[in-house]
Amino acid sequence: MDTGAYTFKDLYKKYDSFTAPAYEITVGGKTFVNTKVPISSLEVEISCDGRAGGCSFRVDGQYDQENSRWLNNLTKTIKVGAEIEIKGGYVKKKLLFFGYVDDYTISFSGDGSPYIAVSGLDGLGYLMSLREPLYAGKKKAAAIVKEILNKSVSAGFAKSVTIGTLNGFETPIVKEQIDDWKFLNLIAQRYGLSLFCVAGELILDNVASKTSPIITLTLGQGLSSFQKRVSLAHQVGKVEIRGRDVNQKPIEGTADSVKAGGSGKSAAQLVPSLKDAVLREYSEYARTQDECKLLAQNRLDGIAMGLVSGGGSCIGIPELIPGRYIKIDGGDDQSNGSYFLTKVRHIFDIDGYKTEFEIKGAKA
Repeated sequence: MDTGAYTFKDLYKKYDSFTAPAYEITVGGKTFVNTKVPISSLEVEISCDGRAGGCSFRVDGQYDQENSRWLNNLTKTIKVGAEIEIKGGYVKKKLLFFGYVDDYTISFSGDGSPYIAVSGLDGLGYLMSLREPLYAGKKKAAAIVKEILNKSVSAGFAKSVTIGTLNGFETPIVKEQIDDWKFLNLIAQRYGLSLFCVAGELILDNVASKTSPIITLTLGQGLSSFQKRVSLAHQVGKVEIRGRDVNQKPIEGTADSVKAGGSGKSAAQLVPSLKDAVLREYSEYARTQDECKLLAQNRLDGIAMGLVSGGGSCIGIPELIPGRYIKIDGGDDQSNGSYFLTKVRHIFDIDGYKTEFEIKGAKA
């Protein structure tokens, strides 16, 4: 995952004033360049909320009507399960997506020329199909997660695996009647982590705690729109997690201070009466008081990240990825600041190249 920081000025220079958007799509080992093969639209969408990332594109003008055949052996190249690699940007291109063909449609119509529409998924999509039971006993969570994620690497649908710090619970981890993807999302929620895939790298990490922004975008200078919403829906001031230790003695842990990133005030700081809003839950996973406290803090921070939501659009920036913070400038005092990127969508069409994004935050 890219941990660097960029300036709009440097990217403006790198991409020659953001002129001449370009991309190339490699499917099953065959590369299609937008300047040579008419691809009417291309979209890459990546999110860090546990959903599988995807891509979609449409190939036009590649059917030989006279000989009733597809040029470039398209129907032999585009197959479900075929590897997809997408690089995009301008004269210089960056890897935006790595995954596999999940779905394709061949369309013939009297109203237009035939085309092929293709949809792809990243390595997380593959894990939705795997349901092997797991009885881990005392095996550490990090080892279990790595073993599961590496299934996508072995299948050729991902390039690498990155796992952040996992605090080890001593309770057995049991997985029955649930696919690997859902199981990993449960692990992510339990430990307060983000699960996602960027350019073929499968990631399970506490990326929201790393608050340095990837870039600062200014309204009117690359940033064309931005929206911010602040909502108290579902916000609480305190979380209590209860459980039982190995001797069945009741244990409890609490959290009442938001530690998630972002600048400003938490919901309870904005509305003091929310301090009396308490969420109480029982956990089968906690066996010590410290584990209860950890689960409570993760739960509180997860809820708090729903305080701020929104998004925007900007000129196409290949470096923009979810799981990083973005700094907004050029608006009012309430809008300017840093926000956590939850989703990024790269769009190439007849109008050029733009990037849309969604954000969230725990403080306003």
